[in-house]
Amino acid sequence: MLAAAPGVEGKLNRIFRELEKRARASLRDEGFPESKQRHERSLAARYKGQSFELQIKQTRVDIAAAFNRAHLARYGYAQEQNVVEIVSARVRSSGVIEKLKARRFNVSSSKRFAQPHDFAAVYFDRRKIRIAVYRRDDLKSGLRLRVPCIVTEYSATTLIPAFAGATLDSFGNLLIDVMSGS
Repeated sequence: MLAAAPGVEGKLNRIFRELEKRARASLRDEGFPESKQRHERSLAARYKGQSFELQIKQTRVDIAAAFNRAHLARYGYAQEQNVVEIVSARVRSSGVIEKLKARRFNVSSSKRFAQPHDFAAVYFDRRKIRIAVYRRDDLKSGLRLRVPCIVTEYSATTLIPAFAGATLDSFGNLLIDVMSGS
């Protein structure tokens, strides 16, 4: 821990520069050039003897004064005569990406049902039944699913019960409506 006293800024700047150096390297490895990186510094600080901290984002100003302002805003009072301790220095880094362009698909107005990829025997309410299994990648916008069913994809398996309706919207999102049914 460091006391938020005059002269601590130099030590903090060295700590922040090292954290940012590591973050830059990690983001570069992820494919983000320096121009597409953002780094945000913050400190966790508290009054000496306290067991909880507040986050301070103003790291280039009088840290004790910034902490006192944050404490006053949060708790309604500040103890400006107390020593302020810096518990940790943090850098939050992110890579900036261009806004994704959502692809729209033509939606059929026919309310057709999708063709299942397979069927599976499953248990609902302690009864064994046969239900459709759909591959998520094969489903097209505007199609309805026969429920109950299972939708499989690379990262998830979705079980849609008989009391729900399931369709795909113009963006290809799977919409499950438990209010209307199928």
